[in-house]
Amino acid sequence: MKTSNINLILMLTSGIIVGIIGIYYNYSLDKLTYTLLIVLVLFYIIGTVLGALLSKVMSSSNNVEKENSEAFYDEAEIEEAEILEEELANGEDNVVSEDN
Repeated sequence: MKTSNINLILMLTSGIIVGIIGIYYNYSLDKLTYTLLIVLVLFYIIGTVLGALLSKVMSSSNNVEKENSEAFYDEAEIEEAEILEEELANGEDNVVSEDN
C-alpha cells in the first residue's frame, strides 16, 4: 500500500470541509483565507507524520512476514531432509535384507 499521498488527501479534504463551513457561516474573505491556510498547513503536517508512521508499520509488517515465511521454508526443508534420510536408511535396510 502506498502511503505517499496520504498527507495531500488529508490536507485537501480538510480544506474542502473548512471552505464549505466558511461559506455556510458567511466568513469574511480574510478570515476564511487565514483559517484555511492554518488548517491546510496543520493537516499537511499531520498527514506527513501519519504517512511516515503507516509506512514504517507496513515495512516492519512485511519484514516480519518475510522472516516468518523464510523460517517456515527452512523448517520445511529440514523436515524434508530428515524424511529423505529416513527413507534412505530404510531403503538400505531393505536392500540388505533382500540380498540375504
